[in-house]
Amino acid sequence: MRDIEPTEEQKDIAALWVAKRTAGPLTSADAAALEAWLAADRRHRLAYDDLRVLYLQLEEPARRAAEVNPLGRQLARRLRPRWSWLIAPLVPAAALLIMWIVNPAILQDWQADIVTGRDAYVSTISLPDGSLARLGADTALALNFNGNARHIKLIRGEAYFEVEHGPAGSFTVTANGDTIRDIGTKFNVDVLNHKTTVAVTEGMVEVSGSALPDAVRIGQGHLIVVSAGRPGPLQTAEAELALAWMSGRLVVQGARVSDVAAALQRHHMGRIVVRGALADQDVSGTFPLTDIEGSVQTLAAAINANVLHATPLLTVLY
Repeated sequence: MRDIEPTEEQKDIAALWVAKRTAGPLTSADAAALEAWLAADRRHRLAYDDLRVLYLQLEEPARRAAEVNPLGRQLARRLRPRWSWLIAPLVPAAALLIMWIVNPAILQDWQADIVTGRDAYVSTISLPDGSLARLGADTALALNFNGNARHIKLIRGEAYFEVEHGPAGSFTVTANGDTIRDIGTKFNVDVLNHKTTVAVTEGMVEVSGSALPDAVRIGQGHLIVVSAGRPGPLQTAEAELALAWMSGRLVVQGARVSDVAAALQRHHMGRIVVRGALADQDVSGTFPLTDIEGSVQTLAAAINANVLHATPLLTVLY
């Protein structure tokens, strides 16, 4: 297993470079930009090489599918000239596989014991020890309950845990390699874009980052964000806002646009990609999870962006 893995954002960018390169020769400026991007981070090269190999494996079956499916030609006409670089001269099958590669949900599901769909806001699960887990859309858990040890791996998504009383510290949740150890409590864990956000609504937990193992205690009404394995400062957390997702709302205050798009994507069958510097802008507001298309339009309006529905499974903000 590799010691480092590309982030989802890096995979998104790599997929776009693969599509652009396979669409035709790069300009000198684009070639220089690609080389600079590849050299900037070892994970860029890993993501790009993985996608190139798998894309090439699909090339011949993709060409055959293009002969009987006109969608690729229609899509190319729709996006040309500004977005012609996004369309590989192959077929929708190749584009769909790239999206499958970028979003490794299928591989993650194989590792999970519990997986929720994208159409349910809250799924309530009774755990083997009597604790309750309220899971958000597109969430995957792996369970390991053995004797007094009660361990959950949150592979992706968001979950609110109401922990049944037991030996102190025996209930633990890991996410992104970070560890949350229960001290008799109710708490929410959100895994998004390689960050782990822990909000406590009752009791207390201890949080240890994968890169900084010293535990940080978090009490009721507070949250902490662990990024790159390092816990950030304690923040005040209002339970109503932290748990708004249970009532079908995404409520954010000063959140990165890329994080908002990723949260909305949990309830959407396709990919939502935010291009360039737009991804790093901050946005605040309430986005209904009952209308993802409307929420995407609202998000775009808030940051003065355009929305492109490249395919039914790919929405781009640019």
